[in-house]
Amino acid sequence: MKTTPEFLLYADVVTVKEARDDWQLAQTYFAWVSDPDLVDFAIFWERAARLRYVYLLQCLRKEGYSLSPTEVIQLAVRQIS
Repeated sequence: MKTTPEFLLYADVVTVKEARDDWQLAQTYFAWVSDPDLVDFAIFWERAARLRYVYLLQCLRKEGYSLSPTEVIQLAVRQIS
């Protein structure tokens, strides 16, 4: 079972971090917009970004990784820095 960070591919870590960042950006955008059309867009963007992030975490779990979302993000920050 690949439960330790050293087996996690750099690309996987970066992809999860980018998905999380996109979700956070969508949440910020939703809080910022006031035009009804943009609010609709923000709602769809936030949902899509959240589902992508959750999907990527589920894929890692299916591959046997037992890292929490927080651990994946911490690992991404360490690898990118």
